[in-house]
Amino acid sequence: MNRDYILAVDAGTSSLKSVLFDENFVAVTQDRVEYNYEADGLSVQIHPDLVWQAFLKVTRSLEEKGYARKVELIVPCVFSPALIAMDAEGTPLFPAIIHWDRRSIKQARKAVRIIGKERFLQVAGNIPYPGGISLTSMLWLKEERPEVFARAAVLGHLNTFLLKKLVNRWIIDPTNASVTGLYNTVAASDWSKDLARDLGIPLEKLPPVVPSFEVAGKITKEASRITGLPSGIPVLVGSNDTSAAALGAGLFEHGQVLNISGSSEILVICLDHPLPDERYYLRTHPFPGRWLMYDIVIGGFALEWFRSQFCRELPPDTFYHAYLAEVLEGKGQGKVKCVPYLTGDRTSLVQKKASFSGLTLDTTREECLRALVGGIVGRMRKTLDMMSERLTLHPTMVVTGGAGSALLEYKRRVFRDFEIELKENCSILGCLEIARRFLHQGR
Repeated sequence: MNRDYILAVDAGTSSLKSVLFDENFVAVTQDRVEYNYEADGLSVQIHPDLVWQAFLKVTRSLEEKGYARKVELIVPCVFSPALIAMDAEGTPLFPAIIHWDRRSIKQARKAVRIIGKERFLQVAGNIPYPGGISLTSMLWLKEERPEVFARAAVLGHLNTFLLKKLVNRWIIDPTNASVTGLYNTVAASDWSKDLARDLGIPLEKLPPVVPSFEVAGKITKEASRITGLPSGIPVLVGSNDTSAAALGAGLFEHGQVLNISGSSEILVICLDHPLPDERYYLRTHPFPGRWLMYDIVIGGFALEWFRSQFCRELPPDTFYHAYLAEVLEGKGQGKVKCVPYLTGDRTSLVQKKASFSGLTLDTTREECLRALVGGIVGRMRKTLDMMSERLTLHPTMVVTGGAGSALLEYKRRVFRDFEIELKENCSILGCLEIARRFLHQGR
């Protein structure tokens, strides 16, 4: 390769972030472009073109800075699942149905009746929770939008869409495939023909599964014209953003722990063998021979809901730093309890809702805020206790994400059995690690 820079791209739920690294893997410049998802009752979706336009804004920024034509390698990671039905040219036929979507509860229950929980766990490694496992969204499209399902050449995730745009190939990586409900996650092999057949999903509509470290293809002339990036440079397959974060946080060994603290609080544990369980999700690690368990509860969005409803006089910076820190230092956490499922529970076939209990006329908003944070972090504590009965957990917990610093001291008190290590930009660092290993192999 005769160019200089590596472009790492993290397409998240509400923004796309990019960091450009030089040949010494040092960050040179970064950009962030925000976009909006749509929520209507149980439906939560985003139009894929919003993510694509955000990517184009990033490449235009690189052009303005004089870097675009010097990029030698691109590595993406994406939030998932985000089911996208596309025609043969890669044009979306319906908005991406994302992980918070719960419209497919009926289809999820039907899939469990057909396959059974035990068989799902033995093969796919996951129960088909609505929205959180994209199979349920496929079945919803098939039943509720049959014309879209029939026209769809491919049912893929966000990286399938982006890679089709950039290199004109249909691809999904194992970390994304493992949360479709149709991939053999336990064996880390390929699509399960039996599950697809029994659930009526044509295998020809599913993209080929290609490892994260492989070359997806090279930037086409058309993509080069649109993006300003050099034609012919390789784009790696990449991974899901949670899996990339695990890689960037250094989770390679059995029992290592990561907490991603952002719009959701995600607890991730690295496994050297699959441990499927209906109480959490299982996906493959970007590295072969490794798996990741992860549990999810609403985090930053719950705090923002509280700020917007009960602390409107406080600017966001004041709320998330001075006020939140002061409140969490206070006492009274035990008087009020909170069940924090403001967006439901992504590991339930029942649509759960949030609630506060123990309220009296003396209850303050500070007590409610402490209860909300206690409910969020308490779920993580229970999951850690459950997993510690099955394996030896590493004594260090890496914390990453935008909400990490605000809650850090509180988590240090709750997770006294762990040494808390704050590490920023783990998803981007995971992309960089994929690039580093690719370049080291000299392909």
